Amino acid sequence: MTDYREIVDLGQFARGVQALALAVPVVAILISLIVGAARKQIAAGLVKGVALGLLGPIIYGLWLLYSYNIRYDPKTGYVGLHHVSVLLLNVAVFAAVGVVLGLAYRRVFRAAPATAATEAAAHPE
Repeated sequence: MTDYREIVDLGQFARGVQALALAVPVVAILISLIVGAARKQIAAGLVKGVALGLLGPIIYGLWLLYSYNIRYDPKTGYVGLHHVSVLLLNVAVFAAVGVVLGLAYRRVFRAAPATAATEAAAHPE
């Protein structure tokens, strides 16, 4: 009588992640070029835009790895979600990628060292 189905199925979600993987780099680079031009620092803006834009493909790659790890294979009966080793592998990979990205982005987005003029303006005494 009632046909139940998911609101968003796995294929739709995968296509959405794929579309974001393609759109995020373009949007990030365009916005960073606009902001960099407004600040008269186009090269720095471009570097930051590329760094942010790489998040799209990285997330898509992680999604592909995750979906492969948890797959169900009807021929062999393998179900990735039933293995603790798969969970631990996913945690290790995602944590390692997060640490590497955090260290890289800290270097890319590090604030410029404060000068005496900016210190005086920030802390008038």
